[in-house]
Amino acid sequence: MRDFVAIDFETANPQRVSACAIGYAKMSDCKLIEAKGYLIKPVGGHATFQSKIHGITEEHTFNKPVFGELFPEIKDIFHYPLVAHSLFDKQVLKALSDKFNLGLNFSYIDSCAIAKEKLPALKDCKLKTLVKHFDLPAFKHHDAKEDAIACANVFLKLQDHTTEIMLSAKDELSELKGMLKGILADEQVNYKEAYELLYWLEDHPETGGQQQNLCFKIKEVLDDKRLDCTEATEIKFFLEQVLGELK
Repeated sequence: MRDFVAIDFETANPQRVSACAIGYAKMSDCKLIEAKGYLIKPVGGHATFQSKIHGITEEHTFNKPVFGELFPEIKDIFHYPLVAHSLFDKQVLKALSDKFNLGLNFSYIDSCAIAKEKLPALKDCKLKTLVKHFDLPAFKHHDAKEDAIACANVFLKLQDHTTEIMLSAKDELSELKGMLKGILADEQVNYKEAYELLYWLEDHPETGGQQQNLCFKIKEVLDDKRLDCTEATEIKFFLEQVLGELK
């Protein structure tokens, strides 16, 4: 794939609709032709925990447009195939589309899933790890525009490992196993991974219903809308147990 747009969202609170920043990198013939970042006034305001991660607070966004107001300025990027380094960004974009009645219909590739398939020897497939693995320029993590550019460059490198990037259809249980393995690959669980998994379970009610204990545990740990080291370790052990039962 030579023409695509890499995107990245930062969220302001645990709601998936709470985007407070979006960055994108537009690629044409495998070359970067445009990269921009925007701050967004988030739905539900800012939570302290998330602000500590990306540094975006109400001071930065109080006079910025909500996503529905920003959309006309950036709507053309959604006509391209979208690439992002997680399912999280897809979940956020879908929630924003629903919230603001945008009716977005977009194609989406998770470059992290591609990396897990193509580079199984790597300890983990986080964006920073892949940037270092491919000897790409350093970037400021959690800056939406820089994350998007890094994602675009990583995706180009991943395409060198195959003639065509295609995500094969997987049943929900296999997809869940893949998510759990990916989260546990570096033996750490961060808040974005935890919420991505929770959102996935909510979006797949049949599998989520079969994993009620998993849903309950994640919600219990995230009840205070943050994830400290003790809670991250607790959820890690629980995910390991679930993955063992699924094998």
